[in-house]
Amino acid sequence: MTDIAERVVGDTNAVVAARRVVIDESGWGASFRVIQPRNFTFWVMVFLFVSGASLTYQGFRSAAEAYPESFAQGFAWFAGFALLFLWLFARLDRYSSIPAKAKLVAFLFAGLVSTFAMAALNNDAFRSILAKTVSLEFMQTWSAGATAPWSEEIVKMLPVVLLIGLAPRVMRCAFDGFIIGAISGLGFQVFESVSYVYGTAAANFGQAEYGTSTLFIRTVMSTGHWTWSALCGAGLIYLVGRPAEAPRRALGLGLILWAMFLHWFWDSMGGITGGAAWGISLVLPLTIVCLASFVVVYRHTVVKERDWARALLAPEVDQGVITAGELDAAVGSRKVRKHFVRSQPSHRRAKHVIEATGDLADEIAKAYAVDTPDVDHARAEIARLRG
Repeated sequence: MTDIAERVVGDTNAVVAARRVVIDESGWGASFRVIQPRNFTFWVMVFLFVSGASLTYQGFRSAAEAYPESFAQGFAWFAGFALLFLWLFARLDRYSSIPAKAKLVAFLFAGLVSTFAMAALNNDAFRSILAKTVSLEFMQTWSAGATAPWSEEIVKMLPVVLLIGLAPRVMRCAFDGFIIGAISGLGFQVFESVSYVYGTAAANFGQAEYGTSTLFIRTVMSTGHWTWSALCGAGLIYLVGRPAEAPRRALGLGLILWAMFLHWFWDSMGGITGGAAWGISLVLPLTIVCLASFVVVYRHTVVKERDWARALLAPEVDQGVITAGELDAAVGSRKVRKHFVRSQPSHRRAKHVIEATGDLADEIAKAYAVDTPDVDHARAEIARLRG
């Protein structure tokens, strides 16, 4: 009996050690503190937030006073738009997920700082330079494509840089850069779109219906900033490397340049087509290319996260907590999950078991691979849901 007990203890210790390697490498379960007075990055963030928030407040306050209907319409609509996409990105970030506070910091930094305290000022200055050094006609036709792709994509990568400094245990691989990049692009797009709504009304003697048409256009053509920034975020991590992601500089630079090219093409369609009416037909294929690029990079970067999840949950199959099929569904692609769910007598119950398996992985990571009451409860919940 003593030999058996020692063997069981040895196996348990080996599982714990293996899981801790995964947790340390992935940063799964790592916490995030916003206030870090001993971290220089924190004070840089504070300075930039104060500057950006001040400029944003001044602009939004003036707009709310002068064009209250258009401002309220744009603010309410794009607030809902932001919540929808934040939920979608949270669904994508299903393994070793980034803490919500870190995502909020990225969203607000991009919206308050990158948009109005950086990109807007730089774009206006560069347009002025083009008008003076080339021509006014050139500036009006090509300035968006000549300025925004590099100016805006660089400032939208700053939340990734910021979180590397504030949360190095969280930003571990290219997928983390991908998710934070997408959220950064979303924040930039939402705040910018609100300003476009009331700006259009202002340019048309305050008539709110013009703001409404801009709101519709900005919503329909909304696949730009967050897709480009997701590619840049992943590319930046590949470019500089992280503890769990060896540098792949050619790939990283390629992703950033590809995102900038897509941005350039989007903003230069008027110049490319000479302002012809048929130019609008390019929007749909370009939208498809942007979304396809997003999906391809997602599938490439999420592999590492799925491998971590499998390594963390595999011992639960040996213990009989979950089945091999449930493990495959929990760490597999959407196609694998759908196939598993359809193969089960109760589709709803199967979905709940998959979700609970993900919760179990989170609890194991938070407990640093130790069997705590929360971990035991997560296991019991899977058994209960399975019925």
